[in-house]
Amino acid sequence: MKSIFSKIGWMTAGFAGANILLFCVMFRRPKVRWEQDKYDCAVVCGCRAENDGQPSEILKTRVEKAVELWKERKVQYLIMSGAGVYNHHVEAEVMKRYAKELGVPEEYILEEKQAVSTYHNMLYSGRMMRNCGFKDCVVVTSGWHLRKADHYARKNVGRYVTAAADDPGGERAGRIIWLHIWTNLHMYMNMWRGYY
Repeated sequence: MKSIFSKIGWMTAGFAGANILLFCVMFRRPKVRWEQDKYDCAVVCGCRAENDGQPSEILKTRVEKAVELWKERKVQYLIMSGAGVYNHHVEAEVMKRYAKELGVPEEYILEEKQAVSTYHNMLYSGRMMRNCGFKDCVVVTSGWHLRKADHYARKNVGRYVTAAADDPGGERAGRIIWLHIWTNLHMYMNMWRGYY
């Protein structure tokens, strides 16, 4: 009986190890080293807006990071990417309104309103970039979301670098760790569904 449990344990460990290795090969670490001083635009990944149309705390931190880059003249334009996924409030519109409140003029903010996932954020923003003649971008999202955004940016937006927004104040460390785990599991499951 003991040898059966031992074999099951080794098989489980081998299966888990193989899957972790496959994940690391398929989904590399995010590209965070800046190769130039200025990029044409920042692509800001959407996230749930509140039911009253206000940006969620996570969404606020992403927009704040993009606005910071714009004010430092590291990007020229902001592409806000996201549809009304969790409620009827379109994330791109909510982000644009918040960026304007933070001092970015409307003519520097573009809206991509079709994306319902990270894959679509990068796909549709990449198309928008090409239509606008943009050659490179900074992908702005949460730290726990960088690897996923990086993976899809690699395929859709040309030259890029990723930039992590701050975690919302008051967010527990356990929740941030859970978001890292969940996002990576979700990416891995999507690979098997054909979203590679």
